[in-house]
Amino acid sequence: LVSDVEHGKITATIQIPSRQAPAAVYLRLRHPKAAPMASVTVNGKPWSGFDKEKETIKLDGLSGEVAVVAQY
Repeated sequence: LVSDVEHGKITATIQIPSRQAPAAVYLRLRHPKAAPMASVTVNGKPWSGFDKEKETIKLDGLSGEVAVVAQY
């Protein structure tokens, strides 16, 4: 995880197993000032599977290294 809240983003790079990949992984990113997520990209593409109230991002159908950027 890399926090860059001064520029309105938090970046996470995670490794999702390829063998016996889970159906979904939930990533929770909490902004230190409780700002809501405005948008999310996964591997550089817009991602709609996030819940700004619960501060979670649902990563489904993915495996290997995944780069997630949450914009605030």
